[in-house]
Amino acid sequence: MWPKHIPETSSPTGTLLSFPTKAGSPLEIPKDAKTVSEPEAPAAPPPSLQGVEELSEAVAVLSTVEDVMKYLEPERWQLDMEELYKPTWHVLGKSFIFNKKAKGADLNLLREEVRLYSCTPRNYSVSLREELKRTDVIFWPSCLLVKRCGGNCACCSHRCFDCQCVPARVTKKYHEVLLLRHRSGARGLQKSMTDVALEHHEECSCACKDDLD
Repeated sequence: MWPKHIPETSSPTGTLLSFPTKAGSPLEIPKDAKTVSEPEAPAAPPPSLQGVEELSEAVAVLSTVEDVMKYLEPERWQLDMEELYKPTWHVLGKSFIFNKKAKGADLNLLREEVRLYSCTPRNYSVSLREELKRTDVIFWPSCLLVKRCGGNCACCSHRCFDCQCVPARVTKKYHEVLLLRHRSGARGLQKSMTDVALEHHEECSCACKDDLD
């Protein structure tokens, strides 16, 4: 049985503590008691202070160039967009001059079906930083599609034991992309449109590995 009343007592620190006088009464907590809060996660540094690898991963997941500009400069991204596409004094980039489509020869249906599953140029995605060996800058988009030889060589010579699909005609095409780099000796990022040259395989052929060595 609970006692009808228990007098208030003082704690060693001088704070008054009251105890329940009947079953179910809550225990009063001193008003000056401190609660322990979980530590907050450290805030990510602004883009201008991020390293090349960290910034490259951050912009790679963004869907549009507008999203990239908003991430880099939230307060002035619209101005950056206007400056990015503003005409300048220099001549047009090579992507406007050399980016022409080649016409392929007309083939009959059976031949075309064989070509679709044989040694032909196919779309491959390449990382610009790896392809161009430029790890000091950031490209957006970070990857582009190029034509590279792929497929099998089932109709190769019967005398060849290791037949490989290799490029027979290679061209260089220019693509315009966004380039980001840290300013040397200054804060902020330099943003500009630039042309990158990538190798495209226009024609492929089956060749014996012994002939290639």
